[in-house]
Amino acid sequence: MIMKKKEDKQRRLEDKTGSILSIIAPSTEFKGTLSGSDSLLIAGRFKGEIKSESLVRIDREGKIEGTINSPYVIVEGEINGDIMSAEHVELRAGARVLGNINTEKIVMAEGCILQGEVQMPKEEDKPFVFVEKRKVESNQDISPSSKKMNDKKAKPARASEPKPNESKPNEA
Repeated sequence: MIMKKKEDKQRRLEDKTGSILSIIAPSTEFKGTLSGSDSLLIAGRFKGEIKSESLVRIDREGKIEGTINSPYVIVEGEINGDIMSAEHVELRAGARVLGNINTEKIVMAEGCILQGEVQMPKEEDKPFVFVEKRKVESNQDISPSSKKMNDKKAKPARASEPKPNESKPNEA
């Protein structure tokens, strides 16, 4: 039997992407465009666009106003903008995202805030949609479509109103 070493397990996103090589420190503010192939940690304030070929991590004190284009994104701080073309996004407990997320996989911890839409572009990632048919004690179908039909059947026609192709008795 082959035993896997503990190092072979790469469950956490940080383990899959390697160490962080670039840092925007907590007391730093940066405006503009950041692009590169190395991992990036933002602990300060950033306004603009980030284009990375690796992990972008927003620390608890980090605040971003702009767009992130990166395959891997971890959010613990705040983003006011969109996360685009990601393979994997993690929103941790203190995360606050005001914007849309386009990703293949998303993990959301209890306590995170997301105000926006999540789009998962792969065909197999689309949710399966169905209408549940419920049965009542009398085995009557009460699905939304049958309920409308039953409501129409339940309303009796008034005797004083003429039927569509009938004329009133005193009309000639």
